[in-house]
Amino acid sequence: MTRMERFDGVHGHDNVAATTAALEASGCKILEEADPSSAPFEYEIETPDGEQLALVCYAFTANKYRQKGRPSDEHRLQVKYGSQFDRLHNVFIDDSRKRLTLMYGVHHEEGIFVAVDPMMHNPTWFSMSIEFKDEHVASTVEAGWSGWERERKMGRRHVMPKQSLTTEAVLGFTPEHFLRYLRFEQAATGLDTGHRLLLLDKMKSEQLSKRHPLELAFGLSSKEILDLLGGSFRLLVAVRGSVAERHLLDQLQRVREVSDVRQIDADGQPDFELRYRSELFRIECKNVLRRVPKDGVPRIDFQKTRASKGDPCSRYYRRDQFEVLAACLHPVNERWEYQFAPTLSLPDHRKCPNRIADKLAVGGGSWREQLTDVLDELVER
Repeated sequence: MTRMERFDGVHGHDNVAATTAALEASGCKILEEADPSSAPFEYEIETPDGEQLALVCYAFTANKYRQKGRPSDEHRLQVKYGSQFDRLHNVFIDDSRKRLTLMYGVHHEEGIFVAVDPMMHNPTWFSMSIEFKDEHVASTVEAGWSGWERERKMGRRHVMPKQSLTTEAVLGFTPEHFLRYLRFEQAATGLDTGHRLLLLDKMKSEQLSKRHPLELAFGLSSKEILDLLGGSFRLLVAVRGSVAERHLLDQLQRVREVSDVRQIDADGQPDFELRYRSELFRIECKNVLRRVPKDGVPRIDFQKTRASKGDPCSRYYRRDQFEVLAACLHPVNERWEYQFAPTLSLPDHRKCPNRIADKLAVGGGSWREQLTDVLDELVER
């Protein structure tokens, strides 16, 4: 069982008070309030429909970033407890799902909360800042519920191999939406960024209904989702792409001339292997990000969540690992559609030789809507 790392002697009174007020404002009953001097802050609550929940709250302070030399429109959520700034700290995630982990900042000046996926910050570094802008604060205050993407970079601090640099989804919400935030996190912890933002957008207007948020996000019945997860929360991590792979598998099995389709379930291996016109090909499947730039071209954040010790370039994919990249467009258009590109055509990483770039634009050039068009090109080379 995962052990919870505790931090005693913290000054969490204001953040705990704001959390308690938000829980009550959203209709929840406090059964056991958190101790503000010991983090993470643990609550026992009852929702308006009678469900009892145990919450593990990594609550931090968010504020306007007034440090000299920083952009004038910048805010930050500062992630730190205590004074141990020389090592990584584990964020507690309950494998049994009996306790729900939340990770957020309380912006007392603006009266909002800013939340991130605790799974994507496990492990985390103290002290670390999660920056956001005036425009994000304004959209949250105006709508009450707002989401955006945040690119993570190495910056000034050395990045440990276990730390993730993948683009993340950030949620801003006002206190009366705290129950909606709980429902969102019950479904969204561990999802890839594109589907996390898609679910966030859907829940902005969706009533807290009988349909589970995952059913809305994935287009699968609750039974199909449970079958996919196999009843194990640890497999929820694999949902970072598993639903897209499931739909792609169905499509691959219907393509003429494609045979011997095999889904690969092994670390460091591509997602599929198949035979086309007597030749074997390997396919890697990735979801695009939810937010599309002004040029209208979807993007893939194409890197692994971890690096090998002593080799920072191992975060990025080699060309010899697979022949075709499949980009799932569902986070953008909510349809299980794909575009395909041969690995050899993908741009080089700027700093790591023989590695593929970590930011990919999907569309035009060598990208094709039909897999067979890409496979034909590869066969004819």
